Amino acid sequence: MLSRSGAESLATDQYLRIRADILSGEFPVGQRLLETSLATRYGVSRTPVREALTALQHEGLIERTEGGFRVRTGTAEDVIEIYEGRIALEPAAAAAAARKRTDLDLLRLESLHRASTEAADTLTGHEADASWHRALWEAAHNQTISTTLERWSAQLRIYDQGPPGRTDDLHITNAEHAAILDAIRNRDDAAAHAAMEAHLTRSRSVRLSALA
Repeated sequence: MLSRSGAESLATDQYLRIRADILSGEFPVGQRLLETSLATRYGVSRTPVREALTALQHEGLIERTEGGFRVRTGTAEDVIEIYEGRIALEPAAAAAAARKRTDLDLLRLESLHRASTEAADTLTGHEADASWHRALWEAAHNQTISTTLERWSAQLRIYDQGPPGRTDDLHITNAEHAAILDAIRNRDDAAAHAAMEAHLTRSRSVRLSALA
């Protein structure tokens, strides 16, 4: 029999595996997720799968249905709500990063920015874009902000399933990231806050247009 710590580790592993498959589109929006089929897929018992599904429900990535769960379906209203939160919080994270970032934080942001601008294809560029935002949250050195923004970002990725965004949008995104990065590099928290707010406001419009 597994120890409690061993059982918790197994449930955590299953949570991470199912979460990764949801965010990668392996389980499309609206697909039912049944304990029995998931346990067979991953070669584990139903118990860690059940615990993983409960955690994913709390994270807002799946929702309960009759007889199981399904990948959450998103509406324009959901996107608006999430962006209201992001526009309130992520500019504050950018400002904090400008004040608190270390040299290593700055190097990581610069490296990911280059990866996005030099990406050979749009999908790779968007992946680097997402990683850049996570690095910025880490540079703010506030775990509460990072955890909250990671949760909202994961929910938005579900709504993004399908073809990646337009290449010209990525070019604009990279230019906006450059402005934010300059402010962080110069430790100008007010400029970082304003540039991030402008970036997210435009990004919200792009997402809503895609949903429409």
